[in-house]
Amino acid sequence: MKFSLLYKTPEQSDYETLADMREAAYNLSIDRLVHAVCTDEARAETFLKVLMRPLHQEENIYYRQEIVDNFTKQPQLLFELKRLFRRYDTIQTDWNEMRSNVHPYGASVSYKALMEYTFDLLKISSKFAKMIAGYFKSAYEILDKFELTAPGLIAIKDYCVEMINNDSLNEVVEIATLFTLYAPPQYEFTVLAGMDDTLGVTTCELIHIEELEKLAKDRKIWNVVKNLKNRTERAPEYNLGDALIDDANFLLNEALFRMYTVMTEVAEHVYEMFYGLSDELSFYEGALDYMNYLRRHHVTYCIPRIRPHEAEVFNADGLYDCLLLVEGKTRDTIVTNSVRLSSAEMGILIRGNNSTGKTVYLRSIGTAQIFSQAGLPVCARRASISMRNAVFTQFSSAEKEFVAGDTAGRFEGEVQDVAHIIDNIKPHSLVLFNETFQTTAYAEGAKGIFDILNIFPRIGVKFIFVTRMTKLFELCYHTEIKLMESGENDDHYKIRPVLIEES
Repeated sequence: MKFSLLYKTPEQSDYETLADMREAAYNLSIDRLVHAVCTDEARAETFLKVLMRPLHQEENIYYRQEIVDNFTKQPQLLFELKRLFRRYDTIQTDWNEMRSNVHPYGASVSYKALMEYTFDLLKISSKFAKMIAGYFKSAYEILDKFELTAPGLIAIKDYCVEMINNDSLNEVVEIATLFTLYAPPQYEFTVLAGMDDTLGVTTCELIHIEELEKLAKDRKIWNVVKNLKNRTERAPEYNLGDALIDDANFLLNEALFRMYTVMTEVAEHVYEMFYGLSDELSFYEGALDYMNYLRRHHVTYCIPRIRPHEAEVFNADGLYDCLLLVEGKTRDTIVTNSVRLSSAEMGILIRGNNSTGKTVYLRSIGTAQIFSQAGLPVCARRASISMRNAVFTQFSSAEKEFVAGDTAGRFEGEVQDVAHIIDNIKPHSLVLFNETFQTTAYAEGAKGIFDILNIFPRIGVKFIFVTRMTKLFELCYHTEIKLMESGENDDHYKIRPVLIEES
């Protein structure tokens, strides 16, 4: 089991959709928004990466919403956890570096050197096993200081309690402590060797280890032991024989290597439980940056009600585009809108003059959709939003990539973009078109896009389309497409239903 603060249950990433989500982030200027509100570049990148992977399970969205709520009310909790797990995530690197600095000098020609090399590796693994186990107490002490209501945080706290009281883990720590104190000459080892019918060694188990100092009854006896050892080293005639010593070192090395393998496996398994939480907490730091930014500008935001894919709705009151704040607008100058898209409606078609808020309206919908599926608040008084499998965008801003006046090139590029969307569209997706096929050079554009729009309802796809094509509006009368237009004069930037049908 591996803990995650982003997912209650795992969700598979659709890598084919990631490119389309990145394109949506660019067209909706979400990347600009994130880098403007996040106080750290690396944090912004992590935050944006999570946004590009929309959640598809309601329980995961609510799981994140509850964690965001706990961190919003207790930012110190986030700060302390991030500091702890940032250190925690460096353990693996430090561990690998220390192991790489242990050199097997002479290990290829001497069992004694090989045994000492193995012992040094075991000593390092034991040190890190103790260190990893100690983090359970540290994490518990942090979590216990705060009022927790988020199941994800409560689960980590409960697990820490369980591991602190785990007899098996405590035994591992106790064993690890033995190997972190001294070098091999300061221990007495007992090894159980298994042999086959030819007396060949098949297994070696280290069944007991004890410090020689503890075996001695007092310091005097300990000194006698050391003196005896020194005399033995100086007087080869008292040795049991080089061959027998080599055999003992061989058996001890095999037993120590097995202990090293087990200690390493245990440490790596336990370490994996919390590894990566530091990066996940960076997402929540970005979430707090985002909400703090909104609060500093005294604007309204809300936690949306999440609806299943099948509900096919997007309803919001007081919806606005947060990017306007980044561009220098104030709360008093931002015009909010209401959005109503029901399951019975195919999509929304919006018309109006230039600079009357159509694109801003479109952008506010797309941004709210993506943020809501990341478990984050949206810029509205209230909202009820269905999950979408993906968000696809085609914005006419891409025309800047073509030579000025090259309408044929622009049209061809847009056709390719739309063809890509049709080829990759998934049921319960949202498609956002901004002035697509808006060119006088191709009068068939309106008819072509109308035929495309009629395909979407058959596969459960909703669309929002900003256009100035009068012909397209005429084709959409008396359909289940919701017709909207931008206001003028006193209603500037207000998007309202079309009340009068043109003949």
